[in-house]
Amino acid sequence: MLKKTNIVIIGTGNLASHLADFIELHTDLNLIQLFNHRKTKEALSLAKKTHCSLISNFNEIIPTADIYIICVNDDSIKEVAKNLVRLKLQSLVIHTSGSIDLTELNNVSKQIGVFYPLQTFSKNDSVDWNSIPLLLEANTKGALTKLKSFSGLFSSKIKNVNSQKRLNIHLAAVFGCNFTNALYAVSYQLMENSLTKNDVSLLIPILNQSFNKIQNIGPAKAQTGPAKRNDLITMQKHLALLKQNKQLSLIYKSLSDLIKTQQHVKL
Repeated sequence: MLKKTNIVIIGTGNLASHLADFIELHTDLNLIQLFNHRKTKEALSLAKKTHCSLISNFNEIIPTADIYIICVNDDSIKEVAKNLVRLKLQSLVIHTSGSIDLTELNNVSKQIGVFYPLQTFSKNDSVDWNSIPLLLEANTKGALTKLKSFSGLFSSKIKNVNSQKRLNIHLAAVFGCNFTNALYAVSYQLMENSLTKNDVSLLIPILNQSFNKIQNIGPAKAQTGPAKRNDLITMQKHLALLKQNKQLSLIYKSLSDLIKTQQHVKL
């Protein structure tokens, strides 16, 4: 019988929850500990669901696991790494950030890496791991081999990417996912203000069609709207509606200028 891969996850947030759920269901993997700085209700619930112990002291981390996954906010990785140094870990230690350099883990173990899923995660969302691109990096060939073997259980879409390229990809994802989501929220609010909360569903067909088009013909060709047409009359009408909201007015003007530049609109 093959030995299971013993795993410790440090963090209990959105991504950590999805990783824990996957590991719990996979026969080759064994989640032995979850770490969270506080034993919150959510952390306790995740530990119970995945049948592992929850700890809140770094000194309680089992030092003989096969893989340690640091799955915390980007600005907490440095502090976590500093606390792990004193454990003198010998096994593979990885973080899951798109923006943090691999070198942040230099002193934690001789085997370090990055396991970055190019996806947005929310705790109650279902996740198809096999469709998610995993961007990997490691400090040695041996560490990369282990990381690839582990990652291959999750997804068939695996790519080796260094820290600088990963940061650039993370920036692309922020524009394509986080910023557009913020604009969706504005769109919903404007719709709700005009009609009712239930009427935001009227936006779904146009949003779906927009997403389908960028997949089929690319975003540059899929672009439509008043800025592309340089329809100044319509844009002035829109800005009049936004005159009480300076932030949205500036965003409207900036994005309209961006579209004009992208579409080579002649002024």
